[in-house]
Amino acid sequence: MSPAAPVVRYVAVRPLPDLGVDVFTNEQPFTRQPAGRGVFGGLLLSQAVSAASATVAGDSHAYSCHATFIRPVTATSTATLLYRVERTADGRSFATRVVRATQGSGGLQDACVFMATVSFQSAEAIPTENTKTKTNVLDYGPTLPSLDGLRPDNISEDHNRQILAAFSGPDALLRPPSFSEGGAFDWRPFGFIQAKNPWDCRVRSFVRSQEALDDGVRSVPAVNLAALAYLSDESLIGIAMYANPKQMGKGTRNITMAATLHHKILFHDPHVKADEWMVLERSTSWGGNGRVLLRQQTWNLGTGRLIMTVEAECLLRLKTDIDTKL
Repeated sequence: MSPAAPVVRYVAVRPLPDLGVDVFTNEQPFTRQPAGRGVFGGLLLSQAVSAASATVAGDSHAYSCHATFIRPVTATSTATLLYRVERTADGRSFATRVVRATQGSGGLQDACVFMATVSFQSAEAIPTENTKTKTNVLDYGPTLPSLDGLRPDNISEDHNRQILAAFSGPDALLRPPSFSEGGAFDWRPFGFIQAKNPWDCRVRSFVRSQEALDDGVRSVPAVNLAALAYLSDESLIGIAMYANPKQMGKGTRNITMAATLHHKILFHDPHVKADEWMVLERSTSWGGNGRVLLRQQTWNLGTGRLIMTVEAECLLRLKTDIDTKL
């Protein structure tokens, strides 16, 4: 049997019944991120979704994840997290889970480093043409941004790495998470809209899983939604840097600290496939008090339908005396 695609391994968790009911841990060892950072936030998001999904009925899917990053997570080859899932609510159509991630010796007194509230909807609660009693529902969404006839195959696989290298340099915080096994997603940037106002800037990319998912995994909603959770945080703060190039300085030399504080994911399509091409657009709407607000929308390239919306608030601090030379 061939090894699972990278993203499938990264989002996986395994139960620890000896420590209690609904306790899970990371299946893949964590590795330190570029520029000396701790564990990549997308890993925590995706594994929280995986752990919460393991505690609901098989016909239920996650439709939202509201997360708070509380403390840095130590990243070593032997580092582990415990994800303790609280079955907060179980209704006929909806369910809620609260996930608390702790790091330490494994005891109840370990420090909480991350929390997420994951909400689920039963497939039976979604009106379809086959529903015995039809229910009228609203069905709309924003259309794909203009692609000008461009397709993923028109863009080199190396284009993303070249852009990151040119913009950020070897030690910058913008570099994407790295693993010895390789990246989880294949990014093909195609649209960079620079503007006078930061809130008018846009960064666009085609993106999909680096490797195709096998048929068994591909049909599991929880795996695909967890994969999107991972994707949602990958280099997300880069849009705030791109929209404010002078303040960042060459190679983002003026940044002293960058970290995610809060992260909200809304999953719009329970049948999403992480190995199909998607179109992703990022923007920033606000900056102040040492924080920035980021937004991301993701569409399925084939159907043109919106499949995920993300909002995140990040800490972004600069030097007192910044160098505005680019």
